Amino acid sequence: MLNRVSLRMRLTLLTGCIVILTAVCVTLISIHNAESKFVKPFMAGAVPMNRTEGDISDFMKEIEIGAHPDTMEGEKGDNGELNNISVQVSTIEANERFVDASVIYMFIIIAFGMAATYAIAGRALRPVNQLSTTIRNINENNLSQRLDPISTNDEIGSLADSFNTMLNRLDESFTRQKRFASNAAHELKTPLATIKAGIQVLKLDESPSIEDYRETVDITEQSTQRLIDVVEDLMHLTADSQESATDVIDLSEALQPIEQELEPLRKQKRVQIQIGECSHPIVGNKTLVYRVLFNLIENAVKYNTPGGKVQISTARRGSHTIIQISDTGIGMRDEELPHIFEPFYRVDKSRSRNIAGSGLGLSIVKAIMEKHNGFIKVQSRPDVGTTFEAAFPTLSK
Repeated sequence: MLNRVSLRMRLTLLTGCIVILTAVCVTLISIHNAESKFVKPFMAGAVPMNRTEGDISDFMKEIEIGAHPDTMEGEKGDNGELNNISVQVSTIEANERFVDASVIYMFIIIAFGMAATYAIAGRALRPVNQLSTTIRNINENNLSQRLDPISTNDEIGSLADSFNTMLNRLDESFTRQKRFASNAAHELKTPLATIKAGIQVLKLDESPSIEDYRETVDITEQSTQRLIDVVEDLMHLTADSQESATDVIDLSEALQPIEQELEPLRKQKRVQIQIGECSHPIVGNKTLVYRVLFNLIENAVKYNTPGGKVQISTARRGSHTIIQISDTGIGMRDEELPHIFEPFYRVDKSRSRNIAGSGLGLSIVKAIMEKHNGFIKVQSRPDVGTTFEAAFPTLSK
């Protein structure tokens, strides 16, 4: 039943019940105390020994009709007894007036209490109504709208702050989602546009040569490979794989094939790769750990300066083994660091293909680290270099 009425009315009814119960109890207690502490003791002391309460009642009735014989002889007879009875009558009448007044005041207090409760509840719930109105007007198109700050430090103010915090997370999530869709479309559109342009150029030539065909095929092959790379990276990023992460991995052995695979790129960039002591085995999935190490080391080489260095070392901290990969490359600004793990984010805002890559490598690294109950940190300074720290669970002895 209460669920069908407003919160304001519910508060009023519940508080009203308490007010009614309290007022009735106080009234009854006051009436009882007045009668037991004042009226009865007074009556007991004022009633003559030869009079009973029944006599007094009869006497009161006789006074009302003017027929009591004492009234005729009051001036001639014993006036003391008549005076006592008159005082008793006045006391009883006063007690009755007190009872009537107490009941009337009780109803007045109940009515005033419920009215005051209704008004105060409306004022107290006004921020809730404003909150409800604002929430009702917020949708996916205006997630940037926020609730006005509430100065009170009560539960309503806390609710408004929590709702604004939730809106911040939702807005950020929707923004990332839109940016992801836009970047994914760009990454997929660019190689397709390149393929289309090559075919159109070939069609414009009435008698294309073998070299023209070969050039178009090469462009198509490169663009197709780029499409495949992007799609594979997206699959790695979104895959909810349940692969085992209990392999014992020797980092020295894991780094050797990576160093060999990156040898052509290392020579092209004229970068030195220095591997320090890696004597701490880790626990994880060999394939996924390989992907993490390869992506981090490849980035350290790609974004390095000619003649630069890449240093790889490990250290044990608590229950984790920290793999540190440092380079002497171009570095990043502080405002760029929070975004580098977002899909398709590239420090190169022009999206030039001077440095190959789709911008998914670090996103994949972070996802893999989370699956291994590890973490990754980054420190960077422009024109100085970047250091990544990947923490994997250490093999328990």
